[in-house]
Amino acid sequence: MVLSISGDKPTPRFNHAATVIGNKMIVVGGESGSGLLDDVQVLKFDQFTWTSISSKLYLSPSSLPLKIPACRGHSLVSWGKKALLIGGKTDPASDRISVWAFDTETECWSLVEAKGDIPIARNGHTVVRASSVLILFGGEDAKRKKLNDLHMFDLKSFTWLLCIAQELDHLRDPTM
Repeated sequence: MVLSISGDKPTPRFNHAATVIGNKMIVVGGESGSGLLDDVQVLKFDQFTWTSISSKLYLSPSSLPLKIPACRGHSLVSWGKKALLIGGKTDPASDRISVWAFDTETECWSLVEAKGDIPIARNGHTVVRASSVLILFGGEDAKRKKLNDLHMFDLKSFTWLLCIAQELDHLRDPTM
């Protein structure tokens, strides 16, 4: 079945990220023929309407206005009524991975002040949410080195933890 969708259709893109929250699909960033994108597009399922979120000023933990970086190869994960943007190749570039939170009700972004063993910046990684923890695996660093590491981000304390192979083996076999 072909659906009739109204509104301004987003710029064609690839290497973007999307997640579903309630009756909305949130699409962030990616690449187009003209470079990296820093936009947020929302498809409302109840009306099948595209909307572009135009405001680009967001609050940092220090209450200074910020703009989300243009990005590609990032992950977008739902958490309650928020979409969490994790990592990606950004412009401007960063040396550590960042976590941004998009509130779908206020349509505002905030930068999460992460603690702990913050992973190096990367794109092409995978992130899944398990209860109140994000699990990040792999990706590619700024020098295009393939990564094979596993990290966890506790959403209660906003703390990153590096998981090492011995710890994972213990999880598989509790007798170790």
